Amino acid sequence: MEFNKCPQCGSFFSNEGKTCPNCAQKDNTKIQKLENYLQNNFVPDTLEELSVNTGIPTKDLSRFINESKEFSNLNGIISHL
Repeated sequence: MEFNKCPQCGSFFSNEGKTCPNCAQKDNTKIQKLENYLQNNFVPDTLEELSVNTGIPTKDLSRFINESKEFSNLNGIISHL
């Protein structure tokens, strides 16, 4: 059995994935919140503005935009100040 260290919280986990099950669940909740926001609102100009509007930390938003094909189109639209 192989153990991985979660880059989000630092705990060790044995399942596949980039994060531990607890952080993965939190990420899924944040992603759902981001999806809902983007479906119902205009895309703001900055990452900070998106963070304020959604309540999702800029660190997480940057990670979602950089790691997810679903949000990769935001990379050229939102400025990362």
